[in-house]
Amino acid sequence: MTGLCCISLWRVNSLGIFVVLGVGTGNFSSRKMTMEEYVHATNQKLSLLRTPTRVVDYHHMAGNFVVQTPKMNRLEIADELSLVLGTSCAVNPTQDVLACVNIAEKVSSPQNQPGIRWIKGIAFKVRGRSCTVDLKPSPRAEFFRIKEYAVGVFKKDQLIREGSLDKASSIGGWAAVSDDVSSATGGIWTARALMRIQGVVAKALKHEPTRQDRNQ
Repeated sequence: MTGLCCISLWRVNSLGIFVVLGVGTGNFSSRKMTMEEYVHATNQKLSLLRTPTRVVDYHHMAGNFVVQTPKMNRLEIADELSLVLGTSCAVNPTQDVLACVNIAEKVSSPQNQPGIRWIKGIAFKVRGRSCTVDLKPSPRAEFFRIKEYAVGVFKKDQLIREGSLDKASSIGGWAAVSDDVSSATGGIWTARALMRIQGVVAKALKHEPTRQDRNQ
């Protein structure tokens, strides 16, 4: 992709690749700049902070980023990104997110209900308490445990007819699901559909150093 800054002062094998999910970022397609322009502007702001952290990729249009940095403290990375993005972020190493995806993929959907389509997803901790207990279902989702920092989600989509989403439904989307998990745990969490998380992980894996890189 074009317009992305790189880090030339650090060896490849000293860099970590992180999946970053912004809280309440919405859809960037409604903004006046392209995602490439937005990422470029974000990296310029990071440069002004004199940090080596950079956004190197993204997936879709809703605040799903791949970040490269030699830093290992997630809270420090999250603070830097929150400052330039203007919102809190969930920051996790790529391999940790991949492990969560692998667990979620194996979990079967709840029993079919008339007029309901289940959409699988994952909520990640941004700040605050970890999740160490099973969460009770909310009006819009059912949950399953993955890790202390990740909660599996089955979001309810209401249908007006077979396969057709009821866009007038007040049941709520992924932001509302995020709020449900946040309220239940006492922390701040952000949720995405599993397909979005799979997409950003696939992008992140392309930036992971190879065995040859690590041996150099």
